[in-house]
Amino acid sequence: MTVSMNILLELKHLKHISLPTRPVICKCLLIVIGLIVLRAIISPFLAISSSGKSFYESTTLDLFPGVRKDKFVEVPQIIWGLNNQKIAFARACLTAKFLNRSLLMPSLSASLFYKEVDLLKPISFDKVFDFNKFNARCHGFVRLARYSEVSNHTEPFKLQKGSGRRWTVDRDLDQLQQSRLGEADGSEVIHVTGKHPFLWPDHWPVKDYARIFDCLTLAPEIETEVVKVISKIKDAGKKARHEAAISHNKKRIDGSTNLSVQYIAVHMRIEKDWMIHCKKWEQRSNLKEICSSKGEIIHKVSQITDLRRPVVVYLAVADSLLEDDSVTSGWRVGMIAYEKKKLRVTDIYDRQPYLIKSAIDFEVCGRADVFVGNSFSTFSNLVVLSRTERLYNLGKASSCGEDVGLSSYAYNIIGDDGGPQRWMTDMSDKSLQRLSYGTNNVSCH
Repeated sequence: MTVSMNILLELKHLKHISLPTRPVICKCLLIVIGLIVLRAIISPFLAISSSGKSFYESTTLDLFPGVRKDKFVEVPQIIWGLNNQKIAFARACLTAKFLNRSLLMPSLSASLFYKEVDLLKPISFDKVFDFNKFNARCHGFVRLARYSEVSNHTEPFKLQKGSGRRWTVDRDLDQLQQSRLGEADGSEVIHVTGKHPFLWPDHWPVKDYARIFDCLTLAPEIETEVVKVISKIKDAGKKARHEAAISHNKKRIDGSTNLSVQYIAVHMRIEKDWMIHCKKWEQRSNLKEICSSKGEIIHKVSQITDLRRPVVVYLAVADSLLEDDSVTSGWRVGMIAYEKKKLRVTDIYDRQPYLIKSAIDFEVCGRADVFVGNSFSTFSNLVVLSRTERLYNLGKASSCGEDVGLSSYAYNIIGDDGGPQRWMTDMSDKSLQRLSYGTNNVSCH
């Protein structure tokens, strides 16, 4: 029996119902009729598609249609140092965003070889960073995809990146624009070949990179190691404060041992390979503000007055490349320097590949109450960028002349007060050039 016949029978039945109850039944019947009609209208759209997804899960309905879930970009293995890899990853994400595509999860490099590329050990992105948290934090801006999402219904479109001086930024951008149309756009996957992403021409502003870096959170097992190292640093700070209080016989007077424990992190570039590199760099560029000796760094850091002393100074340094182990000696009174060996955390680092060691140190520096680095170091630049992003999110666009928290300094540049230069990233920069290759043009806003 059809729906319409059922309705007619119900209407006919109303004639035999007493007047007081008729209005109530009529209203209920009208509601039922309305629901039946509504279902008839929308049921075709609620049908399950051949792929097993409902209408609401399909890619045709997306609150952020600029990030397509059925089109992908694939890039070569990302190589070199941790922060070069982070820049390369962000550049690949932004390229995929420009093409309105998801980026297929790339391989990073666990080892560090600049010339012997064949010796690089690939490591999956999600072994270092949290895949799900990245997509959640960057939702609607960029999207990372797994290879299992690719249907392989079409052949990948190979996009060959140009090289040499003739391959200008404009030519590269024109190539990307052409890849948004025609054959390239019709392919499920655009496979980028040639140069790896760090060497691609840069078309994106600093604020876009900052947003992607802010979406990167360490994998849980690596985050656990970061917490262990910071805990050791703070334990050392508590011990130093306790000993200082006892020596001055004032533990119960000022309650200093109950204050929160803070620390300074110094990215100390004095390794032998760096000193050779930076001296040549200074000669080529005719600059005198790239290299700093151990004594110069200690002198600059000692002039920072942001934190109450005694304070622990954590030295982020490649211990294996040092010519001697005296980096913790020679510091001023009230500044207790620790590196990995003295802090007794070498076991945490020794069991990790190069990339993860660097990732742990990056977070320890990024979370410090005060950070001091070299403005010609990519590592230092990205630490300061992450701290600047956090300050901007707190509504603080300047650190000039005041302690705003999360202070950063460049020890290789002399500030107005004769100490290290206060340092915040210029978030209005149109590219990442200065952060990638270093600059002596830094300021506190």
